[in-house]
Amino acid sequence: MALILKIISGVIAVALLLISLAWFGNLGGIKEKIYVDSIVRMRVSPERLTNPKTPEDYGMAYTDRDITTPDGVRLSAWEIPAAKASDKTIIMNHALGTTRYGAVEGLDGVPVEYLPMVKHLHDAGYNIVMYDHRGQGESDGGTNSTLIGTEAPVGVGATEWQDVIGSLQYVKGHPEFGDDQIAFLSQCMGASATFQAWSEAPEAFADPQIKSVVAVQPPIAYKMNERFIIAKANMDIVDQVLAAQIDQYGFGFADNLTHVRSLTVPVLFSQVEADEYTFDPETGTNDVQLIYDAAPTEKDIIWVRETGENPHGTGKRFDGYGYFNAYPSELLAFFDRHFE
Repeated sequence: MALILKIISGVIAVALLLISLAWFGNLGGIKEKIYVDSIVRMRVSPERLTNPKTPEDYGMAYTDRDITTPDGVRLSAWEIPAAKASDKTIIMNHALGTTRYGAVEGLDGVPVEYLPMVKHLHDAGYNIVMYDHRGQGESDGGTNSTLIGTEAPVGVGATEWQDVIGSLQYVKGHPEFGDDQIAFLSQCMGASATFQAWSEAPEAFADPQIKSVVAVQPPIAYKMNERFIIAKANMDIVDQVLAAQIDQYGFGFADNLTHVRSLTVPVLFSQVEADEYTFDPETGTNDVQLIYDAAPTEKDIIWVRETGENPHGTGKRFDGYGYFNAYPSELLAFFDRHFE
């Protein structure tokens, strides 16, 4: 018996040695393949986060609603009417790694909560419709362990443009909001989705009811993914991730530089200038500057910085999602200027 145990221990030791050699030596690219598959899974099927608070926690009456997208995905939404009757409605979505509420943990130690910003808008007399994107929060979609209802992989903007269309159709078909002036408050992945929706369905956005867009931290997806993967995995494998995602799911990264050119209304950008995932040290500029330059309409940009007139955060990306919680005046002024 002792001899058998000794032999088994030896076999296990050899197996572990071979596995270690394969991993640390990256034999046959095994390490890269594992990372590529893991990153693709995290992108198309991210962890489901909860909505631990509701608008009621901030003194806002609301109703739970369902929105159906053109491709049949149910989105979970909050409908928050202004305290007094209003003919101005804002459609709001969210960034990856958050829900319509935000994220308790956030990224790089920075949590985010959107409801304080929504409270500012509510108190200024706006109706708000805000929803969880497909495969996230309480909405249907996702794949495998994250699946609820209809299967729909997360596209980080590349599929969520249909969520934007669905939210617009919902508001335009609403018994009270249907004739309202409409604006979009779109964040990161949500901004990518909004830009692509404008490009994919220009006729839906030609309606004069649609007045403006606020785009919070829209990325150049390829560059952001490249920097993020290098920072977190210490591997330059963005091309492999992109190719694997296209091969497995049929879509690549969102293309904001192309789709932003389809906008037909004024746009306000905001961005943490020092964000390591979007700042280009070679040029000394943030990627959002290129997206801003490509936008064809009236436009402005707010740079979120640690110092200056409105100091905020520590230069980390998720600080940008809380900027309007602390400094709502520029956001309110923009909407006020473009609503009639």
